Amino acid sequence: MLLSILIVNYNGLRFLRDCLESVEKHVACDHEVIVVDNASVDGSVAFLREHYPHVRLIASATNTGFTGGNNIAAEAARGELLLLLNNDTVILSPIQPALDALAPPRVGIVGVHLQYANGANQASAGYAHTPARLLLSWLGLSGLRFLPDVFRRVETREQFYRANKSGLDWVSGAFLLTRRALWSRLGGLDERYFMYVEDVDYCHRVKQEGYSIDYVANVDVLHYEGAGKLWIGETALLRTMNSYSLFLRKYHSAPVARLTQAALGLVMGGRALAYLLRSLSSKSVVVGEKKQAYFKAARYLLSAG
Repeated sequence: MLLSILIVNYNGLRFLRDCLESVEKHVACDHEVIVVDNASVDGSVAFLREHYPHVRLIASATNTGFTGGNNIAAEAARGELLLLLNNDTVILSPIQPALDALAPPRVGIVGVHLQYANGANQASAGYAHTPARLLLSWLGLSGLRFLPDVFRRVETREQFYRANKSGLDWVSGAFLLTRRALWSRLGGLDERYFMYVEDVDYCHRVKQEGYSIDYVANVDVLHYEGAGKLWIGETALLRTMNSYSLFLRKYHSAPVARLTQAALGLVMGGRALAYLLRSLSSKSVVVGEKKQAYFKAARYLLSAG
């Protein structure tokens, strides 16, 4: 059975060698690697053509986003299994346990253990994005263990990731193994999500089809999420809010979606106000950036109908 490994790259030249070398080292089954380059300007395309001629390179003239890039790669794929693999990952151990976990016919998606560059656990599985959770999880209270899980979008307990799990709500798209037939039937990733929440959306649709979403603990993958940034940044925050708005409208009634979006806008406004007050006594550039970003997020959520 052929495995098609799909990698979307956008100015990720600094990650590509380690990522591709780790694929060669830890993927023992028959496989192909397809890289869709989203109009990078850092020399990624030339690097791949020179050093990895065996990789199937698709150079897009425009940035199609994570969703569009993966859909393009999947369309070109020949394998019965698809592995969505971020370009900023390094596979650290053989992936065969993940392939074995996908063998039962009612398993639709398998995720694996992700970690940061310093070896710390990276939260890579989460809870259903209900309206209540989308709202409460942004109150900044997720670290309080006595509160119920509705205050969290991701599972942060390290012990959770030490054992295999089944029947999850979603796993990270940084390493997402799925069936080609299922992907094709569902139409791949929803390209209305440029990036963020697209993995949650795909997992949601897979669960609606009656398939299980499972997690394998003994496959380790390093993921340079954020690449050391102090926070995700304004663009990422606004794209996340846009994705929440889309997810709410897609799976909930219009009144529920509008009410949740407005309430989330007020939460973003509250966060903006908190950073405004902090900025009065802080010279931190990040504090100032967060203040501006949360104000923009609040304005977007409160104005979008």
